[in-house]
Amino acid sequence: MSVQAFSTSMPDVARWQGTTLQRSNETPCQARRTLQLWLADVDPDLRFNAVLVACELVTNVIRHVPAGDQRNWVEVRLGTADDFIRLKVIDPGTTYREPRLEPLDPGSMRQSGRGLSLVASLAIRCGTHLTDCGHRVVWADLPWS
Repeated sequence: MSVQAFSTSMPDVARWQGTTLQRSNETPCQARRTLQLWLADVDPDLRFNAVLVACELVTNVIRHVPAGDQRNWVEVRLGTADDFIRLKVIDPGTTYREPRLEPLDPGSMRQSGRGLSLVASLAIRCGTHLTDCGHRVVWADLPWS
């Protein structure tokens, strides 16, 4: 999977819910529980995939985004549209000017670093951008069916 597979095009989503979590080693578990509650009434396969994507993205924040004063948070958002849901994970950003998304080739033998390839394989669209204040947004759209 190449970086070009990540899209810059984002169809609109009208309905949102979100939460800001305190950053810790427990944050991926908190994100998992939150998504399971938000998606309790949807197809179990979609719920499973959404929870998996959110946990991968939150884990990337914990592992790769520098912590520090005013940086110990991660925001998880869920948006719904007619034919897809959108997951967004927002973090305080890094010192890199551009977001760095480098999913591994699915055939790679590395033990870690497969998360973005997994996200890209489950999503119909995914991407990243920086906000005006330097926060990074990583998002993925998952189909309802």
